[in-house]
Amino acid sequence: MHSDTNFRFDQNFFHKEAHKNYQNSTREFKKVIRNFAFFNIGFFIFLFIQLILFAYLFSYLSSSSVLALILGSIFLSCFSYFILLFYFQAKKNDQIISLKDRFISTCKRAISMPENTIEHHLTLAHAASRFADSLMNFEKQIYFSFKKEFLLKITKKISYLLHKEDIYKLKEKLLISAIEEHIKQIQNSPTDLELHASIASSYFKLSKLYLDAIENNAVSKTILKTLDQKYEFCVKSMIEEFRILNDYAPNDPWVHMQLAKSYRALNLKEKEAKENEIILKLAPENTKILYRLAKLYFELGKTAKALRIYEDLKLREYKFADSLLESYSSINLQNLLENNL
Repeated sequence: MHSDTNFRFDQNFFHKEAHKNYQNSTREFKKVIRNFAFFNIGFFIFLFIQLILFAYLFSYLSSSSVLALILGSIFLSCFSYFILLFYFQAKKNDQIISLKDRFISTCKRAISMPENTIEHHLTLAHAASRFADSLMNFEKQIYFSFKKEFLLKITKKISYLLHKEDIYKLKEKLLISAIEEHIKQIQNSPTDLELHASIASSYFKLSKLYLDAIENNAVSKTILKTLDQKYEFCVKSMIEEFRILNDYAPNDPWVHMQLAKSYRALNLKEKEAKENEIILKLAPENTKILYRLAKLYFELGKTAKALRIYEDLKLREYKFADSLLESYSSINLQNLLENNL
């Protein structure tokens, strides 16, 4: 492919080993996060029993020293819990990092190509990215399923609340590893378009992970504070990769579509509109892009251009053409209200 060495990459062997690696790593990850959950659940059950026992004995025991002893044991349990909680939390984070490192190391051993070849780095990057993809809806697989639908929903909800941040952390580490592998090879092959397209895809996945975490509050407030900056960095990095592709393939509609999506993610409407204009020059029959461009023109105040596209879409009998006028009405109404406030 890109290598000038005499090594051959045995894809069948790698995929077989990678499949085992996915299964083993998934099983280990499930064990790590379940053990932490069981520790928390076990403590709260123990605390609940202590409180019930205290409430039950309260009316029977007249000795204040005995009651004080029971209360003391409850406070001691809580104190011990918080100390152990910090310890197990730190241990869990270390275990997640170690799990990711072992996954990458196992993949490396299964690759028959030297480390300085594009196949080596791309294969590792794709393996890490694929493992991250496999964790989608992973919280549904952690505990056994109930046949009763309402019990199944409750289990999934509890599982999501308990493990959403751990799943996020592992996915982030895997996608960052994928990007690191791309960067290592780009240093050796800076003009390889396959590499730039692949790293752009990894940046897109990582930016989507950050966006989903922001929208769904999937992480703690401490982590959440940094996500906007991380998201913006990923999108800007992705745009830069697509610009590189555009320099080498300026007439490829796919590249401009990816740039338009990236600008949309950053709410850069002028630049998104410009990319859509380029796409239409390359693919004038693309009615979806025409429709999107008309909406952008309305939002940017370029009403005359938007209405011309509306007429064009009506002539083409595009089924969503009339909804453009709804956008026009709502945008004008919003501007009117803002100007009168």
